[in-house]
Amino acid sequence: MAVNWADDAPATEAAWTRLTPAERTSIERVDAERLERERAGMAARFAAALTEPKYAVRNRFRLWEHLIRRLEQDRLDDGYLIDLYFNDLANRDTLGTVLDAQPGLATGELGSLLAELDRRFEAVTEFDGGAERRRWTSRFESEQLSPRWSRRPRRIPWEH
Repeated sequence: MAVNWADDAPATEAAWTRLTPAERTSIERVDAERLERERAGMAARFAAALTEPKYAVRNRFRLWEHLIRRLEQDRLDDGYLIDLYFNDLANRDTLGTVLDAQPGLATGELGSLLAELDRRFEAVTEFDGGAERRRWTSRFESEQLSPRWSRRPRRIPWEH
């Protein structure tokens, strides 16, 4: 089933229409580097067919907003496993790394969008000090993790 990003990530889609030319250029550079990393792990014929990175900056924002909207609507279903939640948190951490490395993005439209999405995430999750994460894995060192890794959904879908 294809995702309709206009419905599932409307804040991201709206923000993209307001990006300045300089912001777009910065994103293109980040995405070009990401595309090369993604292609490096593929056979040549698959790499040649990949025209944009799966984890492009826009896609990362879409995925983060998609998770938040699903949390807001209590629509995390039984198929949403803890590993998917970890992936979503890691994706969000990468957005922070990208914006930290691109001050023009951090102070512009995308910095505002990320702050808004983070506020919404905090509103639909609860602080547990990382207890839920530690129940499932010890592979993440808590010193390296953002505060979001110490939060969990209010209703835990992977418990059903």
